[in-house]
Amino acid sequence: MTDIEMKHWFASDEFNRQYAYEGNDLGAYYASDRTCFKVWAPTAEMVVLNLYKDGQSGEATGHFQMKKTEKGVWELGLDGDREGVYYTYSVTVGGKTRETGDPYAKACGVNSSRSMVVDLERTNPEGWKSDKRPSGITKHPVIWELHIKDFSNDWHGNVRQAWRGKYMAFTEKDTSFEGKGEYPTCMTYLKQLGITYVHLMPTYDYGSVDEEHPEWNQFNWGYDPVNYNVPEGSYSTDPWDGHVRIREFKEMVMALHQAGIGVILDVVYNHTYDMDSVFQKTVPGYFYRMFEDGTWANGSGCGNDTASERVMFGKYMADSVCYWAKEYHIDGFRFDLMGLYDVNTMNTIRKRLDRLPGGKDILMYGEPWSAAGTAWENMAYPANMDNLQLLDERIAVFCDKTRDALKGSPFEALETGYVSGDSRVAMSLKRDIEAAVCAWCGPRRDIGRLNPKSPMQIVSYVSAHDDRSLWDKLVVSVKKVPDYEARYEDILQMNRMAAGIVMTCLGMPFIMAGEEFGRTKLGCSNSYNQPAWLNELDWKRSCDYRELVDYYRFLIALRREMPLLEKGSNEAAEAVCFLERADAVIGFVLDDVPSGRRWQRAVVYYNPYNCKRKVSLPEGQWRLLSDGVKHQHKKGVAVEGSQIILKEKSVTILGER
Repeated sequence: MTDIEMKHWFASDEFNRQYAYEGNDLGAYYASDRTCFKVWAPTAEMVVLNLYKDGQSGEATGHFQMKKTEKGVWELGLDGDREGVYYTYSVTVGGKTRETGDPYAKACGVNSSRSMVVDLERTNPEGWKSDKRPSGITKHPVIWELHIKDFSNDWHGNVRQAWRGKYMAFTEKDTSFEGKGEYPTCMTYLKQLGITYVHLMPTYDYGSVDEEHPEWNQFNWGYDPVNYNVPEGSYSTDPWDGHVRIREFKEMVMALHQAGIGVILDVVYNHTYDMDSVFQKTVPGYFYRMFEDGTWANGSGCGNDTASERVMFGKYMADSVCYWAKEYHIDGFRFDLMGLYDVNTMNTIRKRLDRLPGGKDILMYGEPWSAAGTAWENMAYPANMDNLQLLDERIAVFCDKTRDALKGSPFEALETGYVSGDSRVAMSLKRDIEAAVCAWCGPRRDIGRLNPKSPMQIVSYVSAHDDRSLWDKLVVSVKKVPDYEARYEDILQMNRMAAGIVMTCLGMPFIMAGEEFGRTKLGCSNSYNQPAWLNELDWKRSCDYRELVDYYRFLIALRREMPLLEKGSNEAAEAVCFLERADAVIGFVLDDVPSGRRWQRAVVYYNPYNCKRKVSLPEGQWRLLSDGVKHQHKKGVAVEGSQIILKEKSVTILGER
């Protein structure tokens, strides 16, 4: 068959009837007396299992021809204890033989060229079986996005040198700036900050960093998948031993759980590192999308879009996500370029997670867009912003409309937003910010542009790893001659205001790590492969901007005690009462039946002007919790009279018991 003929066959009902495999036993299943190997390769003429002693070098110690069984699955069982043995498959298709790793590998050698048989029980750290999701975090999600190397690479963070940039840094206790004890860093800092989830940028085995050469101090965000079900080796202390990365990953998860923090994985199923992948070597052409002219689809910008709408890749995605949830106790998943996945596959993943113990509390959210168009098959609907109504209500999306309204488009460096623009800009964006308050539901719903099922389908944020940091975006758009390392008091106040808005909106608040101390990448808008020193969290900056950190910590703590904000229902959005004003100031009242919260009612004002504004308060006994700079959430300060002066560029919050 030609490539186009194969494309049509793979997408056909006939192919699915013959070869769609429903079993959950693909890969190498280990027992002390026998290991069973299964690989799905329906187009193969022959498959041979190769065994090795080493994860990268050396000749094979044995070759074993596998047997083709039902639905295109090749199978072989080998007696004896094969734990720690490395293996590959030699797959022959159309007379051409390719040696490949196992798509369902659970462990691998250095740089992932060979898969490894593993006894997963052996990788469990002490106490792993009693590890569990921290209680209550699903009710109060505050997500902090983090790259593993960024977390501890800076020597000021006081993590031991061997663990810097590694999984094990999360297990280091009592760290502080330069070890002096005054300013906390790393895990000590995280526990004080009060966030409830850490969103880890890609942690699966990826191809853009050479694991053999840690001394090169390489850096990459990791959006280059190789082995989806294996932790990345460069974050382990020993990438040559396939057990170590698994055990240390689990130790990281357990340390975060013990700190009361859930773990979210950033998963990237929309493309692979390159076309020389385990998928292409196993079933050439099946796992990737192709246009009718024979070119590979490039909606990811990486030249090799995967085909989630094809049964066996959709199944692979669901199998993989559930494996991480079960084996590694993962609490949530963020899907990269979710607009390249089909709605049916995303909803299936949600249903399969729900069937796991505690699975309904596992978060799912993603980017509801793609980099470009792709070659959809079989009338598949993309899981993008236009199709929110087709997605399960508990699959959330990043709201770029909120982000852009707050600070301006990331694609236009000089464009300002509600917190950074002049009065004209602020007035033009007032409606969008009001919609953001209700997570684009309720009284300010904008059906023509965005139509979520409920507030919890919206991730409210102002910055993420992509594009400029919040600090850098504010500086470049406001200052004629930007100096990213300068301390600008007006930029500091805009940063506070942006955070105040995000944290007083319905939906799930999301923070880029370091946003809370004015993180800068010196204006770099795409640091995915830039040096580690540019990307790492600057722990000195967390000291220098401690008042900003304290403000974020106050907002995170206050959010738990405010009415309505913990609720994800449309009823909560409808209950937000806006105080009508003719200018760009936004005011609203949050009112709810108390359920153990400190504050029964709250009133919030956003002042986007560069000058103070006087506003009238709703009737009530109000206490000032924050004027946008100073804050006191436990008791507040009693307000005299019926009016209050709003500081410039501020979020003012008042509460009533």
